[in-house]
Amino acid sequence: MRKQSAKGLAALMVLSILTGCSNDKTLGEQSALTETESTAEQTGFSQLRFPVTIDGHDILVGETTIQELLDDGFQLMVSEWKDEGVVQYAIDPAAELKAGSENKEISFWITDNAFARVSIAARTNDMIVGETPITRFALHLSHNADTLPEHILIDGVPVTELTRKKAWEMFPDFEQEDLSVTQRDSDLICSLMFSPRTLALYQFSLRETYGEEPELEIKVPSI
Repeated sequence: MRKQSAKGLAALMVLSILTGCSNDKTLGEQSALTETESTAEQTGFSQLRFPVTIDGHDILVGETTIQELLDDGFQLMVSEWKDEGVVQYAIDPAAELKAGSENKEISFWITDNAFARVSIAARTNDMIVGETPITRFALHLSHNADTLPEHILIDGVPVTELTRKKAWEMFPDFEQEDLSVTQRDSDLICSLMFSPRTLALYQFSLRETYGEEPELEIKVPSI
């Protein structure tokens, strides 16, 4: 009986040691994960905040300013609705954007068949337009895959290669529809839309949401 009790005690001790090691490993993994999540929260990192690159210039929503876009050679135009129709004029980087206001009508042509739209906002303080980071970047491309420009990249991938299938590989966690993929977090919403005829990318949008429930702003481009 004593021999069996001794064997049983030894078995329990071994099991306890193994269980303890397993728990220590699990706790270590959980601690590392928690630390990573905490760091992400502290830095405000969003996995959706990836660059769009045009002619070698990286454009980041929430970071790239109007002045930086101008310095990179993009001709930014502002559109306004007047009684006589839409009036366009070059953006004034020295102008002031009042607190609580925004401008969603800024655009520039990239090629004859592709253009971009950007937005800026002054949340709590007055801002100088040139110093204001963009809050939205949207690409409008042609439905004709043969005219897609090779010098535009999304997260390092040329738009000429970013087909519906490629988008599924790049963004497996996005909400998947037949002709679109969409993802949102507490800060951003990202959408890609594809031509029903060629399945090539024809529209891309990435914008800050300020924490509100966002609405998709994707429209068919009139090109």
